[in-house]
Amino acid sequence: MELDDVLPNSHYVTRQSRWIDAPPDVVWDALHSVRLSGLPVTLALSAVRFLPVLLSGKGFGQLHDRPFIEAVPIPRLSSTEPESVVFGGVLQAWRLRGGEESPPLNAEELAGWIRPGWVKAAMDFRLTPSRGGTELSSETRVLATDPDTRRRFALYWKVVQPGSTAIRWEVLTAVQVKAEARSRAAA
Repeated sequence: MELDDVLPNSHYVTRQSRWIDAPPDVVWDALHSVRLSGLPVTLALSAVRFLPVLLSGKGFGQLHDRPFIEAVPIPRLSSTEPESVVFGGVLQAWRLRGGEESPPLNAEELAGWIRPGWVKAAMDFRLTPSRGGTELSSETRVLATDPDTRRRFALYWKVVQPGSTAIRWEVLTAVQVKAEARSRAAA
């Protein structure tokens, strides 16, 4: 599954990538083993963002340490080892307490979702063999379902986009460090 299958058009996009001196299977294992406790920037930014949600009594299940890949705030839609993981869902992230509960949607339902008052979000991690190693990339796409929601989300995005990018860079770096250490140890 590709992001284009889920969200071919978007209002907001971020992309990051990192070349890692390790084969895709080692990078895949590292991606799935990076834990939240090893991501201080992610923990700090997430704590600030989700404090109102936690204070309202929602989201306590997100607090315990677990692999980052399991803590992504939108559902996993597809996983093809060792090539890609695709996430997607609808959110009302700009709302202080997180908004309404997101309905569970598969890729086809997400692609067809048009209910006003939501943003559709999709994100992937893609592993591509490159120059004797692996190019690990991540892309996030967001599409508002109506003009009013787009205006509201635009303000939120201006605030959170730098943090979102920092989180992705931290994850890619953590995966690189883990994967390259494992690859060196195996050699």
